[in-house]
Amino acid sequence: MELDALRGLAALAVVAFHYTTHYEAQVGHVQPLGVGFPVGNYGVHLFFLISGFVIFMTLQRTRTAMDFVVSRFSRLFPAYWAAMAVTAAVVYTIGLPGQRLPLRDLLLDLTMVQDLLGAEQLDGSYWTLEVELLFYAQMLAWFALGQLKRIRLIIAGWLALAVAYGLCTKLGLHFSYLAREVLILRHIPFFAIGILFYRLHATDGQDRRDVAMLGLCLLAIAVAYPPKYFLVAAVCTAIFALFVAGRLRWLRLAPLAWLGAISYALYLLHQSIGFVLIHWLEHHGVAPVLAVVLTVAVMFGLATALNRLVERPALQLIRTSWQARSRTALEPAASGADA
Repeated sequence: MELDALRGLAALAVVAFHYTTHYEAQVGHVQPLGVGFPVGNYGVHLFFLISGFVIFMTLQRTRTAMDFVVSRFSRLFPAYWAAMAVTAAVVYTIGLPGQRLPLRDLLLDLTMVQDLLGAEQLDGSYWTLEVELLFYAQMLAWFALGQLKRIRLIIAGWLALAVAYGLCTKLGLHFSYLAREVLILRHIPFFAIGILFYRLHATDGQDRRDVAMLGLCLLAIAVAYPPKYFLVAAVCTAIFALFVAGRLRWLRLAPLAWLGAISYALYLLHQSIGFVLIHWLEHHGVAPVLAVVLTVAVMFGLATALNRLVERPALQLIRTSWQARSRTALEPAASGADA
């Protein structure tokens, strides 16, 4: 439950960043808002730690590669496609200049890897979904190869590549764009930190090698990335250290559980639609602060509806159907073995 609450708080931080600092830079409030939240931009890095933790835990409990694929598909794509439909309906009717994409880009957005395919994004927040999807693909590949037992060696390889990319960037040297993007080298140490915290959580912190690997992750970030990312990584690491130590149980509050439940839907819906709504309200005489507050309230309502009407039912339907199909496929094999 603490992880769900952290996911919800991270999503809320990103919303606060977009509606204050980012909106001001991209569109401009009609009057000075008087408040900004630039640090909310780094809520996505907390998402990456959470994903590292959760995905490694999931794969430890997964029977087959297809079980994992179905699990992730049911979690990500139905809500994503529904959110795209709602966002497109708003953007193509009352959207701001520049929000409407060519049909080609809109269709490529359905893949969730539109950056790799050279398309623009319907909602600026979607870029992290491609990063997440590529991380899942890497982890699935290691799982299928039976190599997750060597996860420390895999992480060491990730860190070496991330440092190589970072140093090439700082020195103005060429580094493969495809390798950088497919291997998510700008973000992979954050996922690695999440994986290591799951291992520490599962072993009650008994394996000091994982603690040492955490130190290497922070060192790699310090060497490879701009200084601000080391601070972000240090804060995220401190938060997870408190979580693993059982110091975040106070996050098990009902409002935070609700926020965690709608966090994915909120993240998917908030930016493009939110910008349209803030702009409309401000240009109809609503004060900027009130426009932001009202937009947040509307987004909470939309996210709750998407979660209840699409995200949860689709997830349950897909997973239940897959489990029933898997059981049916196993029954003839079991009958043959009995015979």
